[in-house]
Amino acid sequence: MAREISRQTFLRGAAGAVAAGAVFGSARAIADPVPSGWEGLSTAISGQLILPDNGQFAAAKQVFNTNYNGATPAAIVTPTSVADVQKAMAFAASHNVKVAPRSGGHSYIGASTATGALVFDLRQLPGGITYDAASGRVTAPPATSLWDLHQTLAASGRGIPTGICPTVGAAGHALGGGLGAQSRHAGLLSDALTSATVVLPSGQAVTASSAENPDLFWALRGGGGGNFGVTTSLTFATFPIADADVVNVHFPTESFAQVLVGWQNWLRTADRNSWALADSTTDATGTHCRIMATCPAGSGNSVASAVTKAVGVQPTGTDVQTFNYLDLTKYLASNNLNPAPLAYVGGSDVFRTVDAGAAQGIAAAVNAFPAGAGRMLAIMHTLDGALATVAPGATAFPWRGQSALVQWYVEPSGPPSTVMNWLNAAHQAVQPHSVGGYVNYVEAGQSPARYFGQNLSKLTAVRQKYDPGRVMFSGLNY
Repeated sequence: MAREISRQTFLRGAAGAVAAGAVFGSARAIADPVPSGWEGLSTAISGQLILPDNGQFAAAKQVFNTNYNGATPAAIVTPTSVADVQKAMAFAASHNVKVAPRSGGHSYIGASTATGALVFDLRQLPGGITYDAASGRVTAPPATSLWDLHQTLAASGRGIPTGICPTVGAAGHALGGGLGAQSRHAGLLSDALTSATVVLPSGQAVTASSAENPDLFWALRGGGGGNFGVTTSLTFATFPIADADVVNVHFPTESFAQVLVGWQNWLRTADRNSWALADSTTDATGTHCRIMATCPAGSGNSVASAVTKAVGVQPTGTDVQTFNYLDLTKYLASNNLNPAPLAYVGGSDVFRTVDAGAAQGIAAAVNAFPAGAGRMLAIMHTLDGALATVAPGATAFPWRGQSALVQWYVEPSGPPSTVMNWLNAAHQAVQPHSVGGYVNYVEAGQSPARYFGQNLSKLTAVRQKYDPGRVMFSGLNY
């Protein structure tokens, strides 16, 4: 996930850790993984195999979302070649051990780790980032951070559409769709995917593209990370970059519902080279709401005026700044390019349109957030522009004809059960208007149909074809 907004660390004592374990648990991948044969795998690969009795295991099994550090994988393999991935995958399949690939480890439900699973830590795969100027395409290993991709591409005057958390891995972000600040003009990151190399549960390495294994390629573009095999390389199309203005228009907290309707009304006629999110943040300083827009350099003041007019509420403050592409990327990440791991909880709801009823439901959920429960963000992401020009069935990502989604995100400062209860209530507040959720903000216990809609049956068929033994561990059972 991709988390779209910067986070601050909260104090989490031992009591909180115990409570988190009680609420989140640790997903069980298999009852008792076969202990024999690990030594053979260890000697067969060039990378490292770390078992629970290894002193490095406690550190190696940690993921970015610390809610899931209590999981106890059967082992962690750190492949240093595609051949390593193939050997480890074949081992897992033959020993009935589930496989959990890990790139950034940001999953909302800890899907890149599981008790009893063989975790593939993909951060040591070779290849690095390679940009081909002739084709305008960039190729990278799956665990490459979004920030590293932006840095490399900016040196050549190019960019890709990504989210704004810098440490999210390319594979996790892209395979679930990949929504971000460039989506209105460049689509999703999954739309920019032109090919991928995938090691299937059989141990076979294949290419997925429009020409090779096109059904797998279809599924990789929005079907969620780690559901079909271990992706070892991804190639994306890029676009030319330019300077941009960032506009922040702050509004009174009590006007949030009106802000949401105005935000969508402005986007309906805004040039695709402009983008905006609307959000409400509750933290130790109180509750704040705003619209943050990006637009071509020099147009910021006119965009601020147009946004204000669309909302129809006098702002409490407005600011406009101009950035080059790389500095814009830093700004959107709040200049926190190496955020520390922490505990967070979240989810989402997708809307056909943000009318007064949907906006009031979102605002009611924000107002109901319990005092002292932590830092909460309700973030509106637009689903219009270039991403909406793709047919809903052309890729696995289904939300092409809807207008927006809300990302519910909380860093708990108290019992996680309080936040989970609020999240359930937030879903209920918008239930009459919600048509589903975004798989990169996946939640435990939800139906796969909630994330894939009409594309679920085809996804199920693709998964059955490429992983008939259900070797791949997934937070979604389909």
